[in-house]
Amino acid sequence: MSVENQTSSVQARIAALNLSHVGRAPVTADGGPPEKPPTYLRSQSTSVTVVQSLGNDSISNNIIGNEPNGPRRDGVLPPPTNIIRTGQKVTQPPKPAVAPPPRLPTRKQCSQPSPALPPRRPSEQLSRKASNESVSSTFSNISSVSALSNGTARTYTSRRPSIDNTNRVKAPIFDPATLPPLPPKRTKDDVKNRFQDIEKSKTFPGYRDAEKARLSSKSTSSKPHVAVVEVAPPPTMPALPPRRPTRQASAEAPKTNLSEQPPPMPTRSALSFGMNSAEDHGTTNGVNGRAPSPSSTKNGAPPPVPLASRPDISKLHATKPKPQPQAPASASSCLLCRDFSAVDAHAAKFPRQDVPSLDWLATQLTSPFQSPTDQARAIFTWLHHNIAYDVVNFFANNVQPSTPASTLASGLAVCEGYAGLFTALATKAGLRSVVVGGHGKGFGFSTLQPGDPIPPESTGHAWNAVQIDNGFWKLIDPCWGAGHIAGKGQPYTASFSPRMFTMTNEDFGLRHFPQNKSQFFVSRPPTWEEYIVGDTGGSLLQVYSGVAEEEGISETSFLPKYRTLPTSPSAHQGPTIRFQFSRICEHWDPMRNGQGKPYVFILSIHGVDGREDDFIPFETNGHFWWADVVPQKLGARGQSVTAFTVKTVNGQSGRGLSVDEYRIAKGRKAMGFGGLASWDLV
Repeated sequence: MSVENQTSSVQARIAALNLSHVGRAPVTADGGPPEKPPTYLRSQSTSVTVVQSLGNDSISNNIIGNEPNGPRRDGVLPPPTNIIRTGQKVTQPPKPAVAPPPRLPTRKQCSQPSPALPPRRPSEQLSRKASNESVSSTFSNISSVSALSNGTARTYTSRRPSIDNTNRVKAPIFDPATLPPLPPKRTKDDVKNRFQDIEKSKTFPGYRDAEKARLSSKSTSSKPHVAVVEVAPPPTMPALPPRRPTRQASAEAPKTNLSEQPPPMPTRSALSFGMNSAEDHGTTNGVNGRAPSPSSTKNGAPPPVPLASRPDISKLHATKPKPQPQAPASASSCLLCRDFSAVDAHAAKFPRQDVPSLDWLATQLTSPFQSPTDQARAIFTWLHHNIAYDVVNFFANNVQPSTPASTLASGLAVCEGYAGLFTALATKAGLRSVVVGGHGKGFGFSTLQPGDPIPPESTGHAWNAVQIDNGFWKLIDPCWGAGHIAGKGQPYTASFSPRMFTMTNEDFGLRHFPQNKSQFFVSRPPTWEEYIVGDTGGSLLQVYSGVAEEEGISETSFLPKYRTLPTSPSAHQGPTIRFQFSRICEHWDPMRNGQGKPYVFILSIHGVDGREDDFIPFETNGHFWWADVVPQKLGARGQSVTAFTVKTVNGQSGRGLSVDEYRIAKGRKAMGFGGLASWDLV
């Protein structure tokens, strides 16, 4: 009884245990862990885990935590039917039979032969290499690990580095070190030489045909096809035929072989042929096709050139155009002889009282002229007509600083006011001008006597430098060019002095010493000692500037150039003393640049011991004037020798009077004179 109860109780316990394991994983007989389900391969194009279905239900329905699919009875699930025990055999359902595909019909035999392929055109197409894109990868060693094998929900895939997810072969890893080296960079000389080679090749024969063949050919391969044409070098020039003889050889002249002739003589200078002689001789030695003449074979001298074959020089000159007389030098070539009459007349049309402003005045004075020289001259001349020297304040030592506007308003200025107003007007007109300060040998200056100490450098005068035609810096003095003063209590004299505008910078520097040495505008500026002492030979000659400027006479051209003149014959080198002067410029014309026809110049002397006055006319060639006098007839010590102009004859103008006409009228007609220069006899 007890045994049965024990047996029944054991069976009941096993049944109860089986019921408690419903829905759980099966347990093996030995009680070990359950077998690992097999791992299934899946396609390479998806990462979803592929699991073989067990029975009719999906394994996803048997995962713990999911709701059962079958109906419940009394709250208890029915026993599972898809549990496979360890060692249990599973019968697979039979596979359905698949019918084989139908057989293809038999092919009919064709009696006609296949057409022959056309002949292949010859080309240089290379065998095409297999592209990496056309090579399919057959790598299939891809392994997938399902989440069932490691208890995770991930899938790990391993593949070769050269294959991506789409089975395409990747490009190799870029490595700059494996790249081939770049070709050397072309220089400018290489490009130039290549260009020259191409240009030279174009001159060869066959180049154009090769160029046409290259352009017309169409390449069908990936490799460019270049037509190779053998270009032959240019053929050598044929030898020139022998030169025909220029004249018939003498019948008596023997025929010589050219190969036996001596080599040609060396080239001779043109001067050795006697180009200026009456008879010219050529060189004919039988070379170059010339046959020697009988005379040359006898004595070896070259035969004379036939003069009959020479052209007539007179006829050639008759066909040439006649040279026209040259016009006088223009303003660009010589400033001394330039005609400023139109400019000076225009500058006199604007009185100071009617000028509204400096800008207006600068425009009115300079706008009609294109030349900077004419524009500067118009301002220079306007200052002479409208600004007077302030003699009252100058001698009272009461000169006040001025401005261009104040000078224009008052019409009075000293040298500083003239220079400042000129630069202001020139700048507004577009000219380049500066005010130059320094020392001037003006009113009150006296030359140093021998033994006098050299005074220190000082300033007290002002003038201008203006840039005229061709960018030349010209020194001018509008103050001294407007007039002059005579002394304290004396009125100011307005007298136009154009030489203060036209004289050279070298002559200008004899009476002006700038404080800034760079404003000399000469090649070799003098030192202060050279300037203040002047010519060491003595005091220079006194020249009356009014007459000299009116007649175009250069003040520095007078001889003797010193004021004192010894009467002793031993003090002179020759038996006579020459008195001489000249024009300021060789182009200066009294009709165009002066007042009209020139005067006659005479020299007043006093005879032996000063007892007989005489008037000797100067000889002239139109540019120079000269007169020679023996020292004994100059006069006595203390007297003066003076150069004059014959201004009037019997009350009429003396212009145009010749030297011969003067000699006829001398002592018979009344004459008026004008002083030019004076020497003191010692």
